[in-house]
Amino acid sequence: MSRVLVIDDDVQLCELLADVLAAEGYDVECRHCGETALAYMQDYSVDLVLLDVMLPNIDGMQVARRICQRFATPILMLTALADETSMMDGLQAGADHYMPKPFRVPELLARMTAILRRVGLERQRQSQHCSEQNLSQQIARLPLTGTESELLEYLIKHHEVVVSKAELQKEVLKKDLSPFDRNLDMHISNIRRKMVQSGLSKQHIKTIRGKGYSFLAMAS
Repeated sequence: MSRVLVIDDDVQLCELLADVLAAEGYDVECRHCGETALAYMQDYSVDLVLLDVMLPNIDGMQVARRICQRFATPILMLTALADETSMMDGLQAGADHYMPKPFRVPELLARMTAILRRVGLERQRQSQHCSEQNLSQQIARLPLTGTESELLEYLIKHHEVVVSKAELQKEVLKKDLSPFDRNLDMHISNIRRKMVQSGLSKQHIKTIRGKGYSFLAMAS
C-alpha cells in the first residue's frame, strides 16, 4: 500500500482526496501547512506528495525545494495557478508533475499511478544494481585457485549464457574435453563449495544437463 501525503490548506479538498484515494487502496495523510508536512515526512516514509502551491507561511514552491533537499519523494503539484510560468516554477522547484485546479479525479489517479510505477522501477533497478555490486565484492573475496578464478571469470563474462564443457575445457583449461576427464567438474564443484562456505548460493553456477554451465547473478 503506497502512502500519499496531501499538503493543502483546503480542508474540504483534503477530505475529498482522502476518501477517493483510500477507496483506491492508498494510505492517505493530510497536512494543511508546509511545516507540519515536513515534520511528518521526517518521521514517516511517504511514497508520493500531492502539494498545493498556495500554502500559509511557507508556500508550495519552498516546500517542494525542501522536500527535494531532504527526501527522494516524488511530488505532484496541484494548484489554481495554471499559467506556464507557474508550471515551470513548480517543475524547477522539484515537482515531477503539475496539475491545475480544478482537476479531474481519473486524470489525477492516472498520473499518480504513472509516477509510482516509474519510481518503483527505478528503485528496483537500484536494488538490483546494489545486489550485483555486493555479489561482485563477495566473489572477489573467495579463496579461489588460479584455475578456479579463471573458470568463474569466464562464466561471469558470459553470464546467463550456457557455456559448454568443451568450451570451458578449451578456453580455460587449454585442452580438449575427454569423455572420462572429470577435472572440469571437480573445479566447478570446488568453486561451488567455496561459494557456500562464504555465504553465497551454489546456484549462481547452474548446471544445464547435457549442455554445460551458466552463471546467474540472481540465484534461484
